[in-house]
Amino acid sequence: MRYRLKNATSHIARAGTSSLIGIVGIGFITALLATLLLNHSFISQQSEFKNRAPTLIAFLKDTVDEVKGRTLGSQLEKNGQILAVDYTSKAEKLSRGEAEFQDLGVLIKEAFAETQGVNPFPASLNVYVDEELITRKALEHIVLDIKTHDEIEDVLLTGQGQLKDQLRDSERTTLVGIGITVVVVWFIMGSIITKTATARTDEIHLMKLLGMFRRYLLAPFILHGLFLGGLGALCGLGCFYGMVYVFKSQLGGIGFLTIYHTVLVVVSEMVIGFFVGFVVYRKFA
Repeated sequence: MRYRLKNATSHIARAGTSSLIGIVGIGFITALLATLLLNHSFISQQSEFKNRAPTLIAFLKDTVDEVKGRTLGSQLEKNGQILAVDYTSKAEKLSRGEAEFQDLGVLIKEAFAETQGVNPFPASLNVYVDEELITRKALEHIVLDIKTHDEIEDVLLTGQGQLKDQLRDSERTTLVGIGITVVVVWFIMGSIITKTATARTDEIHLMKLLGMFRRYLLAPFILHGLFLGGLGALCGLGCFYGMVYVFKSQLGGIGFLTIYHTVLVVVSEMVIGFFVGFVVYRKFA
């Protein structure tokens, strides 16, 4: 075991500056990946927090009474992509406005009295859609279909709908980021380990002639990959957490990555290093 570790240490030390540059490169790409993961986690948490909000709000014209509004809601519910439609009257909107705006609610109530009962809030239909099973394009078709009704003044995509849309974009971006990270990290590790193996070609052939076991020859390649992946990931995450801590006040409610994400990033890059070391070993030994 001592000779294997000594051989592996010698292999890593032979890389010298190349290993240091590689660790910096891996750390940089890891910090970028951690940023994408944190952004996706933040959007996901917001989406779960507001999962009771309607996807769309369809504002009714002032000429539409409650009976027509509820009838229209029943018609819209026949669309298989719409889960439910709730009618909200002008009076309910005024009451919610007073409660939501708190101190400003008093002014709203006074303005309502001065205009002799003219309620500035329009009645509306709250439309709930299963956003997990629907695409953005399908959601736009639902909006266009609702707007075709004469009773509708306008249709608004709520914050929840926008969050779901952002979540889909974030998922795609994160997946692309993970793919790019794997390719870049593989390339960096492969270049460094290959360069080191090239410098030790004669030494490796000599050890083979002396009858060294294959696992003895494989160990330096594997350990070099694990070393680059593990240390590069830790350095990248360390820099990332340092930046988040420094700018914590500007970032507001954004927290840190979970332990699960942190461990997964480190282990994943070490696994990449393991396979890179094995592939390079197969090429030279």
